[in-house]
Amino acid sequence: MSKKSGIIVTAIGAGVTYLMRNKEARDKLFSTVSGLMKNSSSIPSYGSKKGSRVI
Repeated sequence: MSKKSGIIVTAIGAGVTYLMRNKEARDKLFSTVSGLMKNSSSIPSYGSKKGSRVI
């Protein structure tokens, strides 16, 4: 299990580094995320890992 979380952390770190260097990709991601937030009611499984299991 620790190996799996290590891979996830590495992937997140690489993604953050990529976004730090690439402003266009970051803006695109933010617009995508905000779009998902607006449509999150139609996607209940999205965001369940972020602690919105209080529903």
